[in-house]
Amino acid sequence: MKKIFLGIIMSLIAVTAFCAAKLNVSTWGFNLDLLDKNISKPFLEKYGVEIVREVGNNSVRLTKLISQKSNPVIDVVHFVDYYAMLAVKEGLLQPIDVSKLKNYTEIYDFAKDPIGGNYGIGYTVYSMGIVYRTDKIKGPITSWKDFWNKEVAGHISLPDITTTQGPALMMLFNEIYGGNAYDPELKAAFEKLNQLKKNVVTFYKTSSELINLFKMGEVWMAPVQRFSWGQFLDTGLPLAWVTPKEGMPGFLNVISIVKGAKNLEEAYKYIDFMISQEVQYAEAMDLVDSPVNVNVTVPQDIAEKLTYGVDHIKSLIFYKTDFIVENYDKWINKWNELIAQ
Repeated sequence: MKKIFLGIIMSLIAVTAFCAAKLNVSTWGFNLDLLDKNISKPFLEKYGVEIVREVGNNSVRLTKLISQKSNPVIDVVHFVDYYAMLAVKEGLLQPIDVSKLKNYTEIYDFAKDPIGGNYGIGYTVYSMGIVYRTDKIKGPITSWKDFWNKEVAGHISLPDITTTQGPALMMLFNEIYGGNAYDPELKAAFEKLNQLKKNVVTFYKTSSELINLFKMGEVWMAPVQRFSWGQFLDTGLPLAWVTPKEGMPGFLNVISIVKGAKNLEEAYKYIDFMISQEVQYAEAMDLVDSPVNVNVTVPQDIAEKLTYGVDHIKSLIFYKTDFIVENYDKWINKWNELIAQ
């Protein structure tokens, strides 16, 4: 009887220990098989912690975090920097004690505190450059101003302002044509785009939509996010990537700790693991994400499909996310009045 009782106690202890060794992570639902290979399995092997994912787009997951604010279920959340800032405004995140991250010194400076207050750490970076059909456009294409050239009129596409990349591109246009990216009205950008809109095939909302327009021959030139460059190359079309002389908008996906997270120790281990050289290398080699760890080295054929390399990284321009959040609704209204007509 005593042995049975001890067995029950030991089983309960084992079950309790197993339940505690979990981390609830909110993230996107892309490349889950590769995330399991590169992150979940090695993390479990190294720390004995099981990653439990809740997946969805930024908007849906932010709404869920708000609904759980008084009793959070999620420990760690992945967002694009804009949504991370919205989460900060809602009081959903807590500052990260970076002294607990031994790999913190190995990441680019721009990734260390991209939204301020140490509320998030950039763990992957991507650029947005110009892609064009080399058989249709004689070129050379060297500048964002080339979208206003007669040669490409009627064969260009631009991102809708509601996309993650839309506001940053408008700030860049305002900097180029108005000398100031941080004009709350984006006066110069809206004036120039109002002139250009008749030559735009469509303002795209997804990479897949833009790829199809290239395949159909309707679009010859567009701003393209680097993470989808490999998919463009897979089309077999004669394409070229251009790093414009004015530079490229840079974007970060960030990891943050949810305020009131119940598995705090595991959350720090996870974040440190995500920015480690081993994980960043594995993700880069599988073309899942571009690394922010400066010690990651990849072969040339992989590098050409990533946001990677000294010159590429130097060309990146990061705009302040809080400025975008502050003015976003006003820009949407102005876009609907002037551009989406």
